[in-house]
Amino acid sequence: MSPVPHAIRAPGRRYPLLADMRAQRDSDEIIVVEVKCFVDDEVTELYTAIGQYMIYRNLLKQSPSNLHVYLAIPSDAYYGIFRDIAMGVVSEAQIRLIVVDLENEVIERWLE
Repeated sequence: MSPVPHAIRAPGRRYPLLADMRAQRDSDEIIVVEVKCFVDDEVTELYTAIGQYMIYRNLLKQSPSNLHVYLAIPSDAYYGIFRDIAMGVVSEAQIRLIVVDLENEVIERWLE
């Protein structure tokens, strides 16, 4: 199943607060994937990625759907800034990661 646009709505807001993508991991589960590339300032992008992930997850918990959110990051970011300074936060905050090898266009890891 190819990704389709999905809007995450905040309670009481007229317009979607956040736009995201929905993807299917296996035949029984639909997930929301936030994709980050880490092409500019890695530290700033790390702060943004973790903050957005936490907000998306919180909003999804408030919705009637049972969707789970994952943060997709390139393998370079995983083996770089994430392994260097962010894995403690990822573990403590229970952030679900998808590590993608962009060069070969394959998923390397699902971390839950």
